[in-house]
Amino acid sequence: MSKSSDNLKLPWTNVLGAQFDSVEDADAWYMNYSRLVGFSVRKNELRRSKSGQTTIRRWVCNLEGYRAEKYLANDNRVREPRPITRTGCKASFRVNYDNSSGKFTVTEFKTEHNHPLTSPNEVHLLRSHRHVSEGDLAQAKALRHVGVKTCQVVDYMGDQVGGSHNLRFKRKDLQNRLDADRSAEIGDTDSVATIAYFTAKSDNDPGLYHEYTLDDENRLRNLFWTDYMARYDYECFGDVLAFDATYKTNAYQKPLVTLVGTNHHRRTTVFGFGLLGDETVESYTWLLQTFLSAMGNRKPKSVITDGDKAMAKAIKTVFFGATHRLCCWHLERNAQANIKNEDFTRKFRDLMLTGMSAGEFDQRWFALVNEFKLHEHGWVKQMYAKRHKWAEAFLKGTFFAGMRSTQWCESIHCYLNRFLQYRLKLYEFVLQIDRALRNIRTTEVQDEFKTKFSTPVLTTHLRSLEKHATNVFPISVFHWIREEIRQEATLIQFEALNCTDTNYYTLTQFGNVDIKWTVVYNKPTNKIDCSCQMMDSAGIPCRHMFHVMKVEQFRNIPDNMILHRWTKKVKDYTSCNLARSQVDSEISDVARFSSLSTATNKMCFYAAKNEHSYKEALAAINQLTSKFQELFGGQRTCHQSSVYGPQTKSTVLDPVVVRTKGGATRLKKSPSNNRKCSVCTQPGHTARRCPIASNSARSSEANAANNDSWGTSILARSSEHFSFYNSEASYEIETQNECGSSSQPCSESTDHLWNNSSMPPSMGSNTFTFLPYPTMHSDMWPGDNSFH
Repeated sequence: MSKSSDNLKLPWTNVLGAQFDSVEDADAWYMNYSRLVGFSVRKNELRRSKSGQTTIRRWVCNLEGYRAEKYLANDNRVREPRPITRTGCKASFRVNYDNSSGKFTVTEFKTEHNHPLTSPNEVHLLRSHRHVSEGDLAQAKALRHVGVKTCQVVDYMGDQVGGSHNLRFKRKDLQNRLDADRSAEIGDTDSVATIAYFTAKSDNDPGLYHEYTLDDENRLRNLFWTDYMARYDYECFGDVLAFDATYKTNAYQKPLVTLVGTNHHRRTTVFGFGLLGDETVESYTWLLQTFLSAMGNRKPKSVITDGDKAMAKAIKTVFFGATHRLCCWHLERNAQANIKNEDFTRKFRDLMLTGMSAGEFDQRWFALVNEFKLHEHGWVKQMYAKRHKWAEAFLKGTFFAGMRSTQWCESIHCYLNRFLQYRLKLYEFVLQIDRALRNIRTTEVQDEFKTKFSTPVLTTHLRSLEKHATNVFPISVFHWIREEIRQEATLIQFEALNCTDTNYYTLTQFGNVDIKWTVVYNKPTNKIDCSCQMMDSAGIPCRHMFHVMKVEQFRNIPDNMILHRWTKKVKDYTSCNLARSQVDSEISDVARFSSLSTATNKMCFYAAKNEHSYKEALAAINQLTSKFQELFGGQRTCHQSSVYGPQTKSTVLDPVVVRTKGGATRLKKSPSNNRKCSVCTQPGHTARRCPIASNSARSSEANAANNDSWGTSILARSSEHFSFYNSEASYEIETQNECGSSSQPCSESTDHLWNNSSMPPSMGSNTFTFLPYPTMHSDMWPGDNSFH
């Protein structure tokens, strides 16, 4: 038989003596035969000649033979042994190479089985018939590329063929194939693949910048990267910088630091990313210095972070002269956590965000402290000492572009969580970051389109000024300015003083006449200044300025009151030499596959209408499949070599899994149904650890302990008791940062005992005291108030 299609049609009764062109044809026939009959196949014997020519190939039933006795006689098992599946089945199939004909002749074909055969609805579970084809793999990779889970991919593919039982693989088979494909793509080490990716991407994006450091073991420690568009955005909007760390985004638990700002559509724009080995001052200093180097040593005017002390020290060192503001959201949360009074938190927030003079702030602050009797509270003292970093009274006049918190970072982190998983390797991690970044920038393109081809409806009483604002500012900034124009109607002119070159206006607001603002209009320069300093802080004219414009009969907003970073023309796309985006061969393969799948949807819809059109379409598809399969010879694309070129041996090793402040292990709270001791009936321990059981045994153990050093740690805690055990101590110590308290993991291996006689049940902000073992007495065991 010269054709494989004829081989597959070989009758089962005329098998002995039949000939196949190749071993592959024989294998395909026997696999097809075993699938129809209902058993699994295993390759058994293989012989080759000295020249490498296969002379004998034999296949047997998967249940052939028996399990070796040494595996059955093993008594020291850790896991449950696998069920026995071998039954000694004799079914087999063998072909021998015939030198005279150059073909493979069937010399053995045994069909008897000593076990039940599977039913048709169970055949897809047989091991030899489970196979993920190249087409199935391509479809799965296309879905996985956009974040579809493997189990959902299997459900989708099963729905295409009328049910998961019609698939020729299980979910685990597909997962293994995807993992193998991922391992082949990454290559030797994850770190090498990641660095190679950035190196290859820089060929298409000359503005891409990446830098990394290694530890003493040549493992990747810190990594920073940014691209051309991010650097261009920083050039336009780098006057305000916010950054924060997020956790559990990659397999190494490295904290991801996002450096962001706000663009002219008042949306978050990303300036760069950093992966750090730890959250020390040295790591943050390296990150900010590298970031500054990538941005041409242009420092931001202001920086917003949470109260992390390491961040604060790094900012003071690298961004010397920049105004550092603490996140108002973190401060409000810490106020509630430390004071535990919602009324205080509300008043603290109003004091933090309301613009006023420094003297008025002090007056209201001390009144607040007196009201709640917090004169000696440590957190309150710390916040007052750092008031210049968070109070609007001291930050007024410093440009922050309307940003007061790191929620701009949190919004990016929340969006990235759709793309990132804690199991992602670094190479996959940066690919998903790039994918998310493309989506974020697509939103900016949509904002640009909306601004370019739509005009807001004029609704205020100052139509000429509002009309001018629509021509100058993007829609989102226009809405911001329009609200100030509307609020101008609530102002009352209290006093006006006209001089030769300067006019002075004193304004109040309807319903709040106690507050007054002074506005100065300089006629020669056509400049307006207001005591609220909104123009300096946010970069847009305030309602008080619009009142003066109305009085002075302005038709347009003066040029000196239009901040270029908020205008439509801040990013000149026509003159910006954008680099071609990086599209590697793997992404191109996925894109082409998705495009072909979409193009055939309409054809499949009509072809499925009746049996004739279905068969005609299926025949055409099979013909094209055979054509392209012969064209490419069934070979798969080698990702690593095709994308990155030949790799050289590198000494950059993969990083180790790190423990970060964001991923600290906290003391476990006792469950509500905590077991009680059968001796003393108290919760929090069992009879084996009961402190009052077996007093004589306890005394002897205490005497023995005097001769040996030992460590005690708090393992668990109920509402009134602690449990103890002898081991290395593992606990948390409450620490303070600039925004308040936070828990830090710590460990000790020492001969000390916890003691805090004044510890409240919340374990809030107490400082633990260590006592040497000899000072411990029997009355300090759980049950005494010193441990309650």
